[in-house]
Formats: sequence, structure tokens, C-alpha cells
Amino acid sequence: MGIVLADILSLVSTERLKEYVRRIEGLRHGWDNYDELEKRARYIEDTLASFQCSVTRQEFLFHGREYRNIIGSIGDPNAHDRILIGAHYDAAWGSPGADDNASGVAVLLEMAGILCRFPLRKTVECVAFTLEEPQPQTIHFLIGSETFAREARRRGMDYRAVFVLESVGYTDDAEGSQIVPLLVRAPVPRRGTFLGVIANARSKPIMDAFHRFSREHVPELEVVTYKVPFSGRLVPETRFSDHASFWNAGYPALMLTDTAMFRNPHYHTCHDTFQTLDFAFIANVTKALLSVILRLAHENV
Repeated sequence: MGIVLADILSLVSTERLKEYVRRIEGLRHGWDNYDELEKRARYIEDTLASFQCSVTRQEFLFHGREYRNIIGSIGDPNAHDRILIGAHYDAAWGSPGADDNASGVAVLLEMAGILCRFPLRKTVECVAFTLEEPQPQTIHFLIGSETFAREARRRGMDYRAVFVLESVGYTDDAEGSQIVPLLVRAPVPRRGTFLGVIANARSKPIMDAFHRFSREHVPELEVVTYKVPFSGRLVPETRFSDHASFWNAGYPALMLTDTAMFRNPHYHTCHDTFQTLDFAFIANVTKALLSVILRLAHENV
């Protein structure tokens, strides 16, 4: 397995990841930049379709405007066990959102492009969520993923594992660059060069699998895991992405993150740009997630 999987991981392209970030980056707040958000949605759909994925939309209305989650399905459509990779493609108001979350969408697209080349025994869904960020009409956020997870539960969809990519492109190797939330009781490095993997109790087994497989296949990527008590309700910041919608619906889900506001000084500002990102880190995150998905989704890899 090691040799074959290593060959697959070598397909990850830093240049493609850069191109995806360039195409997604830019003002695209769900309400204030609706037309720009639509351009990104069309780009994501076209890119997934170019991989020969089965591409569908989940459309919904928010204050009279139509929005959509975009689903690229790979593998056996009749498979009982499903795996989901998700990332939101909207951005915070006034921010070009390169780290948050063009970086996550870039990994999503690179994953889809590689996974589509191989037969899989389980269905993998690559889902680009909209309206993750706060909107002016409501105190709620995670609107797109909440719509998706609620409908999946209503339809009885069985997701073995959900991996949500949330800001996976910023690093800082200076001592003290990593902030640790007050109530987090876990050893966390003080240099911001690791990937955080956040789980609740239900998702701890897939967190452990992620840590084990990524360490085996991408040892150069430092991974720090943390199981939050009470599904993160004591540390609300651990619920600030689309994985929380799946926790609420009872699915095992992980957030993969560079920790966003706890490391990146450009978070939700106009300075969250392409030039601030670490693409070697993004490539390693892609390789790590790819190794995990292949181990979970294809027994013969």
C-alpha cells in the first residue's frame, strides 16, 4: 500500500492549489457581494464537472435570494457508507478571504480532481457550502451547511465521516504566534505551524484515524488533535465552522484548521490575501487528507 499511496500523494500540485486560491479569492460576502459569490459558485461547479464528477446543486432561499451548496459525488452512487469533504466558499464582509476560506476550497478541488481518477468503493462527496459567514439579517451563521445536514438527516443519509476544511493556509513559526483559548485543556504548540483537528465525542474515532494515517503518510505535517467536551459549547470558537452543523445533526465530523483567529492576524480583514499563505503547508494538508480518505474509502489502495 505504501508505494501506491505515495505515488497518488505525489499527484498533489502546489501550482494547481495556487490557481484555485487565486480564482476563489476576492470580496464575496453572501449578501453584499452576491454577484461575485455567484461567479465563484459557477467556477466551482465547472471545475468539479471537468473532473467528470457527478455535480448537483442544493438550492435554497435566504431573504428572497437564491443560494446553493455544490456537491461533487465520486464513486459508487449506491454505496451505503459515504464520506464527505466540505469547505465554505463565501467570505466575511470586507475580506478577500484567501485563508478563510479559499484555502479550504482549493484543497477540496484538488482532492476531487485526484480522487476522480481512481475507483472508490465508497461514495465521497465534495461539498462547497455557501453562507457560512454571518449575514446582516440574522444572528445565525453556518446557513448553507445547516440546510445540508438537516436535509441529509431527514433523508436518512449515512455519513461515515465528515471532514470540514476551515482556513488551512496560514502558518507562523515565531515563538508565541499561536494563541490558545483559555478553556482549552490540551498541550498546544506555541508556534503556529501545525494543523488543528477538532472533534467531539462522536467523531473521536475518525480524529484518531486522521492522526494515525497522516502521521504515517505525511510525517512532515504536524497534526494536533483536540476532542472538545460538550460538543464545543464551553469553547464556542470550536463551533465556528460547518462541522458544527453536522455535530448538531448527529454525524461524526472533524474541523481541519490552521486555527484561524488564534494564529492569523489577517483573519476577517482586508489583509487576508494570497501573498500571506503557506502553499507548502496547504499541499501537505491536502496529502494528509487524501491519505485518510483513500484509507477509509478504498480498501485496496
